[in-house]
Amino acid sequence: MYVAKVKVAQPTCSLAKATENGKVTMELLEYILLSDDEALFLGRISKVDDLSECFKVIEAHESTKFFQILEKTKTNLDFLAVIKDTTGIKAFEDSYCFVKPPIIVENGCKIYTVYAPDVRQLKKAYEKLKNFARWEILEVKSLEEKVKLTEKQHYVLKTAYEMGYFDRKRRATLVDIANAINLSKSTVHKHLHEGIQKIVEKYFNGFE
Repeated sequence: MYVAKVKVAQPTCSLAKATENGKVTMELLEYILLSDDEALFLGRISKVDDLSECFKVIEAHESTKFFQILEKTKTNLDFLAVIKDTTGIKAFEDSYCFVKPPIIVENGCKIYTVYAPDVRQLKKAYEKLKNFARWEILEVKSLEEKVKLTEKQHYVLKTAYEMGYFDRKRRATLVDIANAINLSKSTVHKHLHEGIQKIVEKYFNGFE
């Protein structure tokens, strides 16, 4: 499994067009494909210098079929929009890649976070993107990539695991591990803590 961040220029979409001047940033929090050509978006505008200009671009653009403000606060504006432009989403979905919201919209581009079972699916999507837009790969990462532990962290964690330190009914203490590998209790604790921290960070922030 792979996860990629891909930036796609989409002047054919009114939402992307409205961000071209750099004064507006949007997040498309959810989407539903209504047809091959149209999608319903739940969006949020989090950075804006001139709302009226932004709305004029969206409402005048030929891709906008529906646009309605849902809620406005001091920091955000939530909206619903039906847009006749699914090119980016379809390029990924037709290549068996899963688009994970939010889709970031800024500077005339959409930034997609995409999950793919294999690199071949990503390549298929890239070929489809070439047909309609400029695009750029920001990052690709294998979700199966191992956590990068130091030799000491790996050794201490492996020993702790084999001695039963992580069992529900703990069968070994830090002192037991320290005595077994001839290290101080504080050193064992340090390597365990730092190693576990790396594993947890990898689990919760697999893309970073």
